[in-house]
Amino acid sequence: MDNFSKLLQFRSLFGKGITKDESIRIWGKEYDGVRKYEKNNFVDEKVKVAEENTSFLLIGNLVKFIGISGSVASGFAKEEDDIDIFVVVRNGAMWLYRALVQIKNIFYRKIRIKGQKDVKDKLCLNLIAEERGLEFDCDIFNLNELMFLIPIYNEKYINYIYSQNRWLETKYEIKKENMITKIKPQKQVNLPLQILNKLFYYLQLVYMKFARHSPDFKRIQENSEKGRIEFFPKKFRERKILDYNTKFS
Repeated sequence: MDNFSKLLQFRSLFGKGITKDESIRIWGKEYDGVRKYEKNNFVDEKVKVAEENTSFLLIGNLVKFIGISGSVASGFAKEEDDIDIFVVVRNGAMWLYRALVQIKNIFYRKIRIKGQKDVKDKLCLNLIAEERGLEFDCDIFNLNELMFLIPIYNEKYINYIYSQNRWLETKYEIKKENMITKIKPQKQVNLPLQILNKLFYYLQLVYMKFARHSPDFKRIQENSEKGRIEFFPKKFRERKILDYNTKFS
């Protein structure tokens, strides 16, 4: 089975297909089976909300890239959904960034908070990654996430993200042009920044514990070592991969 059909099958779990333009963008050609799918006006509205709030997510010179992921990027968002945001920051800055943007949120209320019931059009920082943490597991879920990621800040950076995941080309045969980038990896980490980042890491762990957020400390530590902060539901990804394997294997 070709890779187009595999991704098409996976997206069918969400009631979505792959259009001609998407096929050309990902593989450089049109496959048999491409089709238009029903336009989701909620997606367009939520993308606009995110774009209008890009400046809110920028903190100093820490941010390298901002993109929309999740249900909005994949095209199946509902009216009441929040907007999943993927942010890439400088090495040694992710916990500092998260702390600063959360402090900023006290005054602007753009980001959903723990326990909030009405999350419509709220930004959800479910993934913050340092440049060293951009290599993701090779699976169909991450293929969909990466290929349908919507850049809203520093669009050219997305090719750098692809370039850190060589499996996109070797296993799923996405077009070579998507893997080409002129962006160079950050070689040095600012020591004072690194110290601040470590301080805010521990401060936020303490806060999450005493605020009874029930954090998965093992997951937080493992991802932090990889250069990522992940707050999206891990079981959702596992369930969708299982659904895919069960239905189409």
